[in-house]
Amino acid sequence: MTREEIIQKLLQEDKEFRYHYEKHQELDKQIDKLEKHHPMTHDLEMELEKLKKERLYHKDMMELKIQEFLKSQKV
Repeated sequence: MTREEIIQKLLQEDKEFRYHYEKHQELDKQIDKLEKHHPMTHDLEMELEKLKKERLYHKDMMELKIQEFLKSQKV
């Protein structure tokens, strides 16, 4: 299975994975929108950092699920 196939399978079958995936997508959009804002204020920079950390958390959680899936396939 390719990585993309694994992601699609997890999106269909794993509610937790789907939650992290959707949250990551949503944060991506928010970050893109904020990054286009000029001039960048200190408060906006702080908000961006917070959103990026949250997005990274969801990405890490998705990666954990992918790794778990891969390990389960080896058995």
